[in-house]
Amino acid sequence: MATYSLVIRRLMVCSLTIVMSRAMTSPLLTLFLSTKLGLNQQDVGLLMGIAVFLATLLGLYGGYIIDRLEKRKLLILAMLSSAIGFTLLTFAQNVYLTTLTLVITETASALFLIGSKAIISENLPVGQRAKVFSLRYTLTNIGYATGPMLGVLIAGHLPLAPFLIASAIAFGSMFLMIGIPPTVADSENQPRSFLDTLSTLKSDRTLILFTGGSLLSTVVHGRYTLYLSQFLLVTHTAGQALKILSAVLACNAVTVILMQYQIGRFLKREQLPYWICLGSALFAVGLFGFSFAETTLAWCAAMFVFTLGEMIIYPAEYLFVDTIAPERLRGSYLGAQNLAAFGGAMSPVICGYLLINTPAPTMFYVLAGLTTLGGTLCFFAGRRAKLTNTDSVL
Repeated sequence: MATYSLVIRRLMVCSLTIVMSRAMTSPLLTLFLSTKLGLNQQDVGLLMGIAVFLATLLGLYGGYIIDRLEKRKLLILAMLSSAIGFTLLTFAQNVYLTTLTLVITETASALFLIGSKAIISENLPVGQRAKVFSLRYTLTNIGYATGPMLGVLIAGHLPLAPFLIASAIAFGSMFLMIGIPPTVADSENQPRSFLDTLSTLKSDRTLILFTGGSLLSTVVHGRYTLYLSQFLLVTHTAGQALKILSAVLACNAVTVILMQYQIGRFLKREQLPYWICLGSALFAVGLFGFSFAETTLAWCAAMFVFTLGEMIIYPAEYLFVDTIAPERLRGSYLGAQNLAAFGGAMSPVICGYLLINTPAPTMFYVLAGLTTLGGTLCFFAGRRAKLTNTDSVL
C-alpha cells in the first residue's frame, strides 16, 4: 500500500475504520432496539427497513452531489454524521427519533461508500482500479469480519459500549481525511442538473437490469447479520443465539482474512457475469445449510460457503459499474447502483414477516430463491453490456 498516493493510503485506512465502527453495532441493533423500545421482531425489522429505505433514496442524490462538489469534504461530513448518530442511539427512547438517527447513520454510510469509490476511480488509471478496489474490499471485509465479533464480546460486559466506541472510531477517522489535499472538481464535466442525470441513468438499460439483480442479491447479503439474529432469537434461547452468532461471525472473519485476496485476484472484468452467477450459487448453498444446521459446527460450515459468495459478489458488482459508468457521472452511477441497498431495507421486513407467519426455515428458502433470480438478472446485464458496448472490456 506504500506505493500508492497519500489520498489512496488514507482512504484505505478510513475504509477499514468506518466499516469497523458500523460492523461493531450491526449484530446488536436487533436486540438493542427490541430491548430499549419494547418492539417485537417484525416491528424491529420494519423500523430498520424504513431507515435503510430513506437513506438509500438520499444516496441517489448523494451520488449526484459527489459528482459536483469536493469529495473530501463530503467524506468528512459523512464521518461526523456517523459519529453523532452512534452516540444518539445510546439514548434511544422514542421510535420516531430513533428512526431519524438510523436514517442519518445509514445515509452517512452510503455517502462514504459512494464517495470513496469515486475517489479511487478519479485518482487511478483504469488498469490499477481493480487492484486497489480489491485491496479496499479486503480491508473493509476485515472490518466487517472482526467488528461484529468485537461488538458482541464487548456488549456481553457493557451493552452500550460498542455504540460509543463506534462513535469514537468514526470521529477519529475524520482527521485522516482532513490531512490530505482536497479533491479537484472538474466544472466543465459536471452533470448539468439532477433531473438531467436521472434521465441519463433511466435510459441506461444495462444499469437498470444490473441494479435490479443486485437489489435481489442484497436482500440476502446486505443485512445477513440482522436476519440471522432474528432467526436465532426465534429458534433458540438468548444465550444459545449469542453463542452461535459469535461462532458464525468468527468463521466469517477467519474466512475473509485468509481467503479474500486469493479469490479477489482471480476476478477479471470480461468474466464478471459468470463470477456473479457463482457467487449467487454459493449464497443459495449457504442458505440451505443454515436451514438444516443443528449444531454450531454445521452453522459455521454453512457460513463458510456463504462467505465465499460474499467475497465474490461485492468486488464483482463494483467492477461492473466502474466499467459501464461515464467518467463525469461516476458518482451518479455508483449512487444509482447503491439503490440495490433497498434489498437491505427489505431484508429485515421480509424475514421478520416470514419468521412470524411461516415455519422458521422457510425464510432461508425464500432468500435462496431471491439470490438465484438476482444472479440471473446480473448475468443478462453482463451479456447485454457485451452486445451494446463494444468498447467495454466486458
